[in-house]
Amino acid sequence: MIAAALAETHRLAFDGKGWPAADFERYLGDTTILIHGTDTCFAVFRLAEPEAEILTLATHPDAQGHGHAGSMLRGALDALARAKIETVFIEVADDNAAALALYARAGFAQFSTRCNYYANGASAICMKAVLSPASGA
Repeated sequence: MIAAALAETHRLAFDGKGWPAADFERYLGDTTILIHGTDTCFAVFRLAEPEAEILTLATHPDAQGHGHAGSMLRGALDALARAKIETVFIEVADDNAAALALYARAGFAQFSTRCNYYANGASAICMKAVLSPASGA
């Protein structure tokens, strides 16, 4: 994966508010970070065995709505389970129905809410998925 392509997908997926290529370049060389997927659909995880946190997930707008994010996320969770990660966490804005549905389909469940967490006043829905080492997610 190329940092510039990841940054461009992230920018487009987040309405121009994506992370710069320098951040992705740094993450690509960081052993505590896993970037899973392709340049057009990927997730960035911070690893702290036996846990991981999804820092971001992005799908290029041209690829949205075709199941790419769900497939990529299932593959990532399987890879994390094989790497002895037991629990994966994510914070999702409560006004992001598509993301909440994606994570619920992947086996994430809400465990907490952080009220007014985001600058726009949206609350963060804290979710986690408990992984099974024998069968993946």
